Amino acid sequence: MRDVLRIGVIGVGIQGEMHVKCLSSLPDVRVVAIADPNEHRLKEVGDRYKIGGRYPDYLEMLKEEDLKAVTVATPDHLHRDPVLAAVGAGKHVLVEKPLATSVKEAEEMVEAAKKAGVKMMVNFSNRWMSYMAIAKEAVESGEMGEPLYAYARLSNTIYVPTRMIGRWSRHTKLPFWLMSHTIDRVRWLFNSEVERVYAVARSKVLKGMGIDTPDLYAVIAEFENGAVGNFESCWVLPQTRPTVVDSKMELIFTAGSISIDAQQTMIQKATSQSFTIPGTLQLDVYGHPVGFVAEAIRHFVECVLNDEEPWSSGEDGLKVVRVSEAIVRSAELGEPVKVENA
Repeated sequence: MRDVLRIGVIGVGIQGEMHVKCLSSLPDVRVVAIADPNEHRLKEVGDRYKIGGRYPDYLEMLKEEDLKAVTVATPDHLHRDPVLAAVGAGKHVLVEKPLATSVKEAEEMVEAAKKAGVKMMVNFSNRWMSYMAIAKEAVESGEMGEPLYAYARLSNTIYVPTRMIGRWSRHTKLPFWLMSHTIDRVRWLFNSEVERVYAVARSKVLKGMGIDTPDLYAVIAEFENGAVGNFESCWVLPQTRPTVVDSKMELIFTAGSISIDAQQTMIQKATSQSFTIPGTLQLDVYGHPVGFVAEAIRHFVECVLNDEEPWSSGEDGLKVVRVSEAIVRSAELGEPVKVENA
């Protein structure tokens, strides 16, 4: 019989609570503590999942609780300090993407985890979507041939920067918040790193609302293997859209192509008052969380319990941050930027 994994969660906002929910559903896991400076959320999430350890300060949690692992779901720009504290305390870490909003901080975290000898997984949960798994299997089988081109769109409605993460949306940018998924998806499917980017950004809608971050980015990415990517993300789509997320991909290879339209995998629900497309990629089925987020978190748990290496490592997170930072810089300079792949 395996040991029970004692784990703590740092940050219990929307995504952090998802961590707690998924972890609490696993038989070999016990969420013994949560940490968040928002005491209302501490009580709300702690009561809902019957968690005894509740800390406004994650440093106190790391000091007082007997934990083997920690997940970090703080805002994008606030990953560094809790990750460094956790690995410094000898804990394995699952950290939400993006790993950081600067290459310097990402390098610092990856190096610290290596020195501490602990596992670090960056939660690129899109890899666990069923259609992404099918695409990966097709590529790995060799039947598609060599990669040539990827078009990938991943966007949000304006609800996300103004309400969902409104307090801190000005502290991140789309290449980190959203396009990091796209970058990881394509580099993973193409088995190649991005070597150069040319990006254009536009600021109008959010700027007019006092939120100092661009509305959209459009990117041309050149890969080391010669493939080309066309990535786009915006987060000012109207809230009247039936889904918060808009996601499409077209992958072209020398011997085939793969098309992915996330909305075609969902159901449609219409009433006399509204038309909606309920999410099916992550949801509860008979009281248990299922879907890509739950599977990614389960993978982290299995890696810790079985002493295996995560599929989406700290190094993966660092490589994506390098591309994201280059995209931001390219848009600011108005010229192509080389990605510094170490």
